[in-house]
Amino acid sequence: MNSIKEMLIYGLGIFVLKGLGFVMMPIVTRMLTQVDYGELNFLVSIASMMSLFLTLGLGDILFRFASGQVKADNDAVMRQCFRLSLLCSMLFLALALPLSGLIMTWLPVSLDLFDLQLLLVSLSLSSLLTVPYCYFRMTHRAVPFMVFSIAQGTLQTVLSIGLLISGYGVTGMMLSSAISSSVVAIAVLVYFRVHLQGRRASFTLDHYRYIGFIMCSGLFVYCLNGAENWLVVIHLGKQQLAIFFAAGQFGLMISVAFEPFRMWWCARRFQVHDTNPKLGAKYAVLGVQIGMLLAGGMLFMAPIMMDIMLPESYRESISLIPWMCLIMALRFHSELLNIGCFLKQNARWATIIGGCCALHLLIIGYWAVGAYGLTGLLNTMGLTVLIRGILFYVISQRLVYLPYCKSHLIISWLIFIVLLIVNITKVTGYRFIEFTILAVNTLLLLYLYRDLWRDLKFTAWRRHIPN
Repeated sequence: MNSIKEMLIYGLGIFVLKGLGFVMMPIVTRMLTQVDYGELNFLVSIASMMSLFLTLGLGDILFRFASGQVKADNDAVMRQCFRLSLLCSMLFLALALPLSGLIMTWLPVSLDLFDLQLLLVSLSLSSLLTVPYCYFRMTHRAVPFMVFSIAQGTLQTVLSIGLLISGYGVTGMMLSSAISSSVVAIAVLVYFRVHLQGRRASFTLDHYRYIGFIMCSGLFVYCLNGAENWLVVIHLGKQQLAIFFAAGQFGLMISVAFEPFRMWWCARRFQVHDTNPKLGAKYAVLGVQIGMLLAGGMLFMAPIMMDIMLPESYRESISLIPWMCLIMALRFHSELLNIGCFLKQNARWATIIGGCCALHLLIIGYWAVGAYGLTGLLNTMGLTVLIRGILFYVISQRLVYLPYCKSHLIISWLIFIVLLIVNITKVTGYRFIEFTILAVNTLLLLYLYRDLWRDLKFTAWRRHIPN
């Protein structure tokens, strides 16, 4: 399937699956109190943390060890990954539900026990989708991915709206998630069942060591992108968490907008690196520049969307947007310019870097949010993600040197910094200036990568597994 078409299909599926939550913000923030909205978002934060353990990093395992020349061997790796996913999901549900009352006592704020139990059910079923979805991406089956994503996002949205109108509040949101996850998980497994029949690969110690490092790395990534919600709720309470999370949703939408490229690239970056490292370096830098362009676009659009989407009580969130956009722009560097840390030494360096940066954020952030509130936390987050990006780049280059075009990155940073300054200072006619800068940035990207665009051919859609 043509790369552009594939990315557009992924984009549509991801927008419906994740973007509808953003579209629902005007409804949710008006039908829930700020305290309830903060509680809902704390549950989401718990889900993000637990999903790291449930998925076992099996998506990364699939991309890393099932990218060979022999399709039968790749499928055998996939089946073993799914078997591990199923065992982990069943074990989690068997242990977590009986112990949910105990888990409640460990949390820094009070939650409804039934809401937590619904969350656990939803998590265990959603984790089963990890391997099939990654297999769809790996084998260029973007259409099934899109169909199931749209089905899950639409069903959850419809149920959420209906239950909110009926007065079920946070419980209604959790119930809609559990029902939609159950329905889609069953549908995907029925559709996918033919691929699960056959030989399974035998994982060696290297495979399980890689899983261990990926899980640790994922946990540290959560500490860098999720644990801040715990710091806010501990020091400032559910209401301030609602303010912080509302601004964070606009940062999340930058990530959602970037997801088509991320899903397309992450599924094949190891293969591209093996065949043409120079091209792999070029795509990685292009991805960073696209991400920074999206962050700049959100910097321009967020104030307009906030006026439309959020009630007056959330006005404080507007002042946090420049920080969110800057943090997202920095994150794209550590996410894309890091292949050496994942190719060598069983991803050990990814874990070490993540662990050091996570400790920095948790220790300094805990003090900063207590002393300076949200401003202190955002300063700490920005510094941490900057350190992480530098470490990933330097160490990855030492492990596997790639000819990244630094001049392209410098140009994008100069444009983004000017845009950030114009947005913060609010100079006369700043809206027109921002729009002009974004337009120039877009045209510049089209020019710098004109050789890539020329090579794209819009041929008929087809399914294939490259050999």
